[in-house]
Amino acid sequence: MVQPWQTGVKSLYPLPAPSPLTKQDLRRTTALAAQSANRSWHPATGGNFSVRDGAMCWVSPSGKHKGLLKWSDFLPVDFETAQLIQPCYVKPSDETALHCAIYRADPTARAVMHVHPPHTTALVGPDFVLSNNEMLKAFGYKSHEVDVKIPCIPNTQDMENLGRSVALNLDLKLLVLEGHGVYAWGKNPDEAIFRIEALEFLCQLRSLTQRA
Repeated sequence: MVQPWQTGVKSLYPLPAPSPLTKQDLRRTTALAAQSANRSWHPATGGNFSVRDGAMCWVSPSGKHKGLLKWSDFLPVDFETAQLIQPCYVKPSDETALHCAIYRADPTARAVMHVHPPHTTALVGPDFVLSNNEMLKAFGYKSHEVDVKIPCIPNTQDMENLGRSVALNLDLKLLVLEGHGVYAWGKNPDEAIFRIEALEFLCQLRSLTQRA
């Protein structure tokens, strides 16, 4: 029997229903994903998103343009095991394990966003530091007079190693995969995207300054 919250056939068995708050966050995530797609932050099928819901998280599917997501496209995953709650015809993101590692490492995380903003992707590498800009307050600092090292690690498919890197970089609640893109998380989808917006603005400003 297909449950009323399902759109189309995704599973051999009825999938669990997201809680009302999670459904609200999923709807908000799809709206933010559409906005970031319009910024060319995740062209084609790039990018992935998730929302935590108790002991599970709802993860965006693989192989679909993330600017066209519906809340009902998300798939339920046990974040302790990084496995689907039910076998599905649809495959979750290839980077599901990293989303799960974030939820395991940071109990305050409720939403994770992964996109490929061009200035961040092009500029941020090891020992990348941002200083003296009001936008640094978006990361929780009380003053702009700080030096902030942006956590950046090599892009790899070793999800276990990436998970350990997440646990070591919880202060800023973001992590750049070198030459690939950025993960950010927060108590809600907006908080996650704010961190990405702030970092991309600062990297764009750095790029303009370097050209001058």
